Amino acid sequence: MRLRAATIIFAIAAPCAVSQLTIENPRHVDIPEAQARILFQMSFQAVAKELRPGQKTNAEFPLHLVIGQEEERFGWNAKTGVATLFLREWDAVKFTTAAVRFAIQRSIQPEREEAMISEIVRHSQVVAPVSAAQLRGSNQVATPLPPPAIGCVKGIYDAAVSGSPCPMVPGNRSGPAR
Repeated sequence: MRLRAATIIFAIAAPCAVSQLTIENPRHVDIPEAQARILFQMSFQAVAKELRPGQKTNAEFPLHLVIGQEEERFGWNAKTGVATLFLREWDAVKFTTAAVRFAIQRSIQPEREEAMISEIVRHSQVVAPVSAAQLRGSNQVATPLPPPAIGCVKGIYDAAVSGSPCPMVPGNRSGPAR
């Protein structure tokens, strides 16, 4: 009964989400497709409402869900540019977490994101404490620039990259973010 009601609500509220979420399920793992589509639609609507209330946002994006994979990870597929999520089995919280993070990333243009990262690193060098050794060795502290391709960011944008050097994700006690 709940599935039927959810399907009806989904059909009325989110007709465009059907084409934006593709599901690859080669092992035929049980997955509530209607729930996945509703969660996907609600995720980018929530991000748009939170980040830009009353304004049009580009938080909508296509998502490719691959279910039945041994190694769980998510990122942007470098070849297709499509957000991709790999899950062992259906998990509404993991799915929604990835959808929200993708929507947040998508809300900021890549050029602006790179500029923000550079600006943050540059500002951190200005306010960071200076060691006594640095003061003795030079009258001017050099400000290192971030490497052109940050491995952590590359791992986030390329779903084919696993074992990214990113620090642990909050709530993920199993290891580095993927």
